[in-house]
Amino acid sequence: MDVPAPAASRIDSEFRIDSDTAAALDLVESVEGWLARDEAALLLALAAAVPAGEAIVELGNYRGRSTVALALGARAGHGAVVTSVDPHHPFTGPRGGSFGPADQQHLYANLARCGVGPEVRLVGLDSKSVARAWNGLAVGLLFVDGDHRYEAVRADLDAWRPHLAPGALVALDDCDYADVARLIEERTAAGELCAVGRVGKVAVHALVG
Repeated sequence: MDVPAPAASRIDSEFRIDSDTAAALDLVESVEGWLARDEAALLLALAAAVPAGEAIVELGNYRGRSTVALALGARAGHGAVVTSVDPHHPFTGPRGGSFGPADQQHLYANLARCGVGPEVRLVGLDSKSVARAWNGLAVGLLFVDGDHRYEAVRADLDAWRPHLAPGALVALDDCDYADVARLIEERTAAGELCAVGRVGKVAVHALVG
């Protein structure tokens, strides 16, 4: 992924796909989910670049595949803590997927099996409620992978925008989905976000201003 300045400073240029990284990706792929290996490598690199004085926030976690990728990246990088938000209420996604409380049980089991508990804080509430109550560190990386309907993605971004650190990166999964693509196009055209790059279906943008 070619990363233009100033967003380039947010990517750890020393983070490479070495044997340790390959092992981490193998562990990620042992967790149920749809995140591809190259997308997981991207999340590893993005999380590794976040300084310890900033937070990583994930919106939507299903059974923890992306959560494990973010946590392993943070561990390999500067030790930023991952806050992963998902209410795990019964829900049918716009593409027909079914989600709910059973996924939360698998999530906890997967995080324990992968040994990333110390890097992750799980919050079982909706993202807007968590954003309203947020009093933690400024967010250096926001990974948006919750409800992909336009109104929901817009609400997630609007809720977390005040908590983003200057130059923060926003990664949006399923950017090939029409509603997500629409939101990205609008925010980019408005000058709020600057495109950094894309791997698979994960688009990365830097906060402007």
